[in-house]
Amino acid sequence: MNYLRAIFGIVLVGAVIVVGNSRIGSLPPVVKFLDPYHGFWKNAETSADNIELSKALGLKQSAEVIFDDRHVPHVFAQNDQDLFFLQGYLTAKDRLWQMEFQTHAAAGRISELVGEKALEFDLEQRRIGMSWAAERALEFVSQDSTSFMILDSYTNGVNAYISQLRPDDYPIEYKLLDYKPEPWTMLKSCLLLKYMAKMLTGTERDLSNTEALKLLGEGLFSKLYPDQNYLDDPIVPGFSADTSVTVGERSNAYLSASDWESPYIQPHFVGSNNWAVSGSRTESGSAILCNDPHLKLSLPSIWYEIQLNSPTVNCYGVSLPGSPGITIGFNENIAWGVTNAGRDVKDYYAIKFDDENLASYNIGGKSYLAEKRTETIKVRGSKDVVELVPYTVYGPIAYSDEQADEHLALRWLAHDVSNELLTFYKLNRASNFEDYKVALSTYQCPGQNFVFADVNNNIAIWQHGKFKIKPKNYGRFILDGSKPEHLNERFIPQMHNPHMVKPERGFVSSANQAPTDTTYPYYYSGVFEEFRNRTINSFLRSDSSITIDEMKALQLNNFNLLAKEALPLMLEMLDTTKFQNEEYEKLALSELRSWNFSNDSGLIAPTIFEIWWDELNNLVWDEFNSPEWDQDMYYRYSWEQLAEDGKAKIDMRDPRYVYPMAKVTLGLLANEPDHIMFDHHSSNDKRENAQDM
Repeated sequence: MNYLRAIFGIVLVGAVIVVGNSRIGSLPPVVKFLDPYHGFWKNAETSADNIELSKALGLKQSAEVIFDDRHVPHVFAQNDQDLFFLQGYLTAKDRLWQMEFQTHAAAGRISELVGEKALEFDLEQRRIGMSWAAERALEFVSQDSTSFMILDSYTNGVNAYISQLRPDDYPIEYKLLDYKPEPWTMLKSCLLLKYMAKMLTGTERDLSNTEALKLLGEGLFSKLYPDQNYLDDPIVPGFSADTSVTVGERSNAYLSASDWESPYIQPHFVGSNNWAVSGSRTESGSAILCNDPHLKLSLPSIWYEIQLNSPTVNCYGVSLPGSPGITIGFNENIAWGVTNAGRDVKDYYAIKFDDENLASYNIGGKSYLAEKRTETIKVRGSKDVVELVPYTVYGPIAYSDEQADEHLALRWLAHDVSNELLTFYKLNRASNFEDYKVALSTYQCPGQNFVFADVNNNIAIWQHGKFKIKPKNYGRFILDGSKPEHLNERFIPQMHNPHMVKPERGFVSSANQAPTDTTYPYYYSGVFEEFRNRTINSFLRSDSSITIDEMKALQLNNFNLLAKEALPLMLEMLDTTKFQNEEYEKLALSELRSWNFSNDSGLIAPTIFEIWWDELNNLVWDEFNSPEWDQDMYYRYSWEQLAEDGKAKIDMRDPRYVYPMAKVTLGLLANEPDHIMFDHHSSNDKRENAQDM
């Protein structure tokens, strides 16, 4: 009996060891994870000490890193190779998993880590050509000796940190997912930049617009979804661009769409603001530059703060983990910041293939062969998934409806080779406006509003990127890929991109609004903000002796301009004789009438307004909006409506429609209270107007 008990005990212990060191579903191996000597306990943070570095890490010369009280590293190196090596080393030390996970996501490799649940996401990344774009970028960037040195040194620094890690030292995310870090490559840095390009140019609405046009007709579509909002305080007012370029007439080369599933649209609009004020408008007499980039909220932050100092540079600011240099910051002579341009740089072309193998297609009577790129996705716990992605002269076939034999090729300017890395290298070392201008010359995608100030009181803003010269409405809808005129691309020259230098008004600013007014000769479309920019500019115009503290307060400003413009209209039309709960509704009405339109904590008026405004929009747009929670837990709108020639489906889960809808709703309330949009879709007994809302 004792013999059997011993055997049973040994088997039981062995089973516990085996099971405890194996993954169960998505759970990490429990024994490994809880091990007090090697598990997550080892990831407790320790205080950072200033360190003197020698050739032991492979440095060419000695260097020093000083950590301040917020753990921000200040790097002092005697040459640029060591400087970027140390930036890579330190960034990996603090952000390794973030760096690797983001680039795995960009490359469509998340299934390797989490299994089949990420397969659709990975397939999308492969189909839109993320790795292809990064590979082309790396080949192009490597031809520049300075850029190659930067990437090579940074990569070596990341790998120096990775190589000294033992499994005990892996960041906790690796232990949770039970895998180990792989070596960093220069390609990963290029993937990171394409990941940012996708985040900041993911606002195309070609399919949704095509469906909406089909459903609503041109007149109603143009009213409900206006193309541009030129006159609402643009970034560069009055910029006409001295040009004799023929812009072209309105484009009618778009297609009617069938019942396609809409491509994935980024669910959040990422907004930012920046501005610079001349010393003539400040209390100190020196220029002030401010930047607040509202990218996706993440933990850890999308930014990594650092100082870089060598004989060629002394720069402080924030970098992107995975990308060398400083993206937003200042040196001893200049400061710069960025906001997203929001312009549409993605076009979709409907391609009709000649055979079911998607081997050839026709443009203007000429036959073209599609190149096939093999994409192999490794799936944790399952078999590899292999997909052949056809590439056309426009770009990859990003979305397909094989049953209907309809295919969309993606022409995305982020696919074009460019060297944004060199832009920031030069900005880090710039001394004046001319240096800033030269640095921007290599920048293409994603389009950004680069704000500038220097110690000599020069200020400027330049919306920079690679933008097509195109006729009216081009790129708003799905385009006919068989038309040969689509192959004749031209691009707006750098000097014709909207910019402003030392303006008489004494400030420059941007908050993702439209870049120009009607004086600009080039057509563009995109997603543009319509409220924050006017709040900022209103303050900057009104104050002639601006202080640093006022600038800080402006960055934290929570004034609700939408409420200021909408609430008086809503109150004017409110029928106070039909209260259902008079006590509470009168209290709410009193709060709204006494509100100063600031969204301060402790006030109930902002909450009341937001609820009322959301409900008003649901009623105004009830013909199209069916609120539901989707799998990603984002509040989503999907349209399903019968059109004259069949069912049309419009995906509304993104703010491409939120911002125009706000201004359109305001316009209808103020000017067209009897518009058909105020009629309740679910009501058949009468036609409602704005007062019935």
